[in-house]
Amino acid sequence: MSTFEIAVVVGMALWVIVAMVILAMLVYGIRLLRDVREPLVRVSGAVTDLNERLRPVLRNAEQASDQARQIAARLKRDVDDVSDAISNATESTGRMVELVEERVVEVAALVAVIQEEAEAAFVSTASLLRGLRRGSRKVSGEKPGGRAIGDRPPG
Repeated sequence: MSTFEIAVVVGMALWVIVAMVILAMLVYGIRLLRDVREPLVRVSGAVTDLNERLRPVLRNAEQASDQARQIAARLKRDVDDVSDAISNATESTGRMVELVEERVVEVAALVAVIQEEAEAAFVSTASLLRGLRRGSRKVSGEKPGGRAIGDRPPG
C-alpha cells in the first residue's frame, strides 16, 4: 500500500469518525430538545392558563381606571362650578356691602338733617312757649317764676 492509499484510508476513517461524532451529537441534541420541550410545553401551558386567568382581572382594572378617570373629571367640574359660584357670591356680596354702605351714609346724612330740623323745631317751639308764657303773665299780671305751662295749679 502506498502512502497515498494510506492517506486516503486514514482520511476516510477520519471522515467516518467525524460523521459518527456528528451523528451522536445530533441524537444527543434531539434527546436534549425532547427533554427541554416537555418543560417548555408545561411553562407555555402555565403562561396560557395565567393569561386566561388574568384577562378578567385586567379587564376589571381597565374598567376601574376608566371609572376613576370619569369620577376625577366630574369632581373637577364640580369643584370648578363651586369655585365659580363662590366667586360670583363674593362679587355679589361685595356689591351688596357697597350698596349697604352707601345707604348707611345716606341714612346717616338724613338722620343728621332730621336731627337738625328736630332741634330747630324744638328750639322754635321752646321759644314760642316761653314767649307765650311771658305774654300770658303780662296779660294776667302774674309775677315771673310762677308756674310753667303744664304745671298743675295748687290745690
